[in-house]
Amino acid sequence: MKPAVVLLVIAGLSGLTSCSVFQAAPSDRSIVAPSAPRESITSPLADSERPNTRIIPMAVEGEVLEMELTLFGQPSLPFTTYVPSADFQSEVTAGAKAMSAYFYFSPSGKKDSKAYLQIVLPQNRMSVAQMQDALLSNQGLLAKNGWELVDRTEIVSYPWAKEKLIYQQRTTDQLFVGSIYIGEYEGGAFYTLTYYPAEYVDGFEPRSTVLLENLQFQD
Repeated sequence: MKPAVVLLVIAGLSGLTSCSVFQAAPSDRSIVAPSAPRESITSPLADSERPNTRIIPMAVEGEVLEMELTLFGQPSLPFTTYVPSADFQSEVTAGAKAMSAYFYFSPSGKKDSKAYLQIVLPQNRMSVAQMQDALLSNQGLLAKNGWELVDRTEIVSYPWAKEKLIYQQRTTDQLFVGSIYIGEYEGGAFYTLTYYPAEYVDGFEPRSTVLLENLQFQD
């Protein structure tokens, strides 16, 4: 494992307001409701070249299911992706420092604010090195949220990704896990983040992977 680089960056994990991207999460781990307008997965799409829906087979918790995917896109965002429509609720927020798309796990129909995937785009261009410094410094996102860096690797699965950070957080009665992918689009860095209770791994991980596998930026 490489030594932790000086890091810190944008955004809002469990408990961050997405309008204040350099702020640490509150101790109760709750997500503060964003003040910016919210948009749903079914909002107008920015990419007319991808079909609005798809059905794929997916191995979840030991069985193969047919999963319906809905194309997610917003005019304000430079990307589209596919989302398991029955399992996530989306919110888009914009602040002075970053724009974020949240995908909250909700297979029961109720949003779970302790399990989500977030895509964070800085308002001001950052290099990959600056993003690494921003995320990993002693005053960075992981440090402020009390997340322990478990591993980091440049062996990544997605064409837009440059590095993967794996982390965990132990609370008094639960273990949370997640990963951060540092990506690059048109010469500027961004990141994606997952955060969820470790016991959710069989249900959350394959579904959230669909969003990352299908993340596509506009030319």
